[in-house]
Amino acid sequence: MDVFIVYLFIATATPLFLWVEHRKWAMLHIPFVIALWFAFIYYVAVPELGGWGHITLWSLFIANFAFAHLAAFWLYAAPFIRKEREKRMISTTK
Repeated sequence: MDVFIVYLFIATATPLFLWVEHRKWAMLHIPFVIALWFAFIYYVAVPELGGWGHITLWSLFIANFAFAHLAAFWLYAAPFIRKEREKRMISTTK
């Protein structure tokens, strides 16, 4: 549960990092973060989630996890890869 709470705070901060460069991605991610917080509050408030509650909570968690990793790749790795490809293309044309 501690790891989930830490991830919840990281997922909540993700739209803030995306806001400047990729505002559309941040706007797309905000409803998932809100849903994840509601699912967490429901998880804490209700002693027994049941099958659908666990499916919903884990689905939201996995969707946020995938989105955060995709966004991190798009923001940090893709520009680096693009820059390296341009360097290789320049060096091969010389």
